[in-house]
Amino acid sequence: MIGAFAEAIRATTQPCTLLLVLPPLVATILTRGRWIPLGASLVAAVLGGWLYAANVFALNAAQLQASGVIVAGVLMVTAGAPHVERLRWCSTPSAQAALSASITFAATLWWRPCVGSQLGALLTDASRSVPSALPGMTAYMLGAMAPVVLAALLIRAVEPGPGASVWMVRGAGVVGLVVAGSMAMGTHDQLVSTLTRWTLS
Repeated sequence: MIGAFAEAIRATTQPCTLLLVLPPLVATILTRGRWIPLGASLVAAVLGGWLYAANVFALNAAQLQASGVIVAGVLMVTAGAPHVERLRWCSTPSAQAALSASITFAATLWWRPCVGSQLGALLTDASRSVPSALPGMTAYMLGAMAPVVLAALLIRAVEPGPGASVWMVRGAGVVGLVVAGSMAMGTHDQLVSTLTRWTLS
């Protein structure tokens, strides 16, 4: 499990992991690093990792596009909740947890990893017995979420003022909408192949 965790942390520096890390990172910034949404993101990442290992659920092209539209909508609701009266209910911890979890879970469905030795072994084990791969896959997904946890810790430690928070949320929202918009426009395969090529070059 330690090896899987360490390999996942190393993989966060690779372009092919961006589709997994960027959406929950954006969600963490939009929710100002609050612990409950962060915990929900981690749980969603682990659940998505288990489904990936089990190879029981994969989105087709139309579903990938639909998921991009949904995530874009969720991002806009999350970003707008503190500023729009009708969306204020989305600023509650439970609502933010649900929004963060949905964004992160979608990211696990978009993700196409560059398989290292540890992840390769986990996927091989899962093809024979899914339960035996779950502890290692849990460690891998938690390692992959390390940048998200660090971002939350940094936000809580610095506690940016209102002005900085507005710009931080706007920047994160733009990044998130670019990624979700790319999915919605049906560019998943091209994006994955480009990220993989950058990783291997």
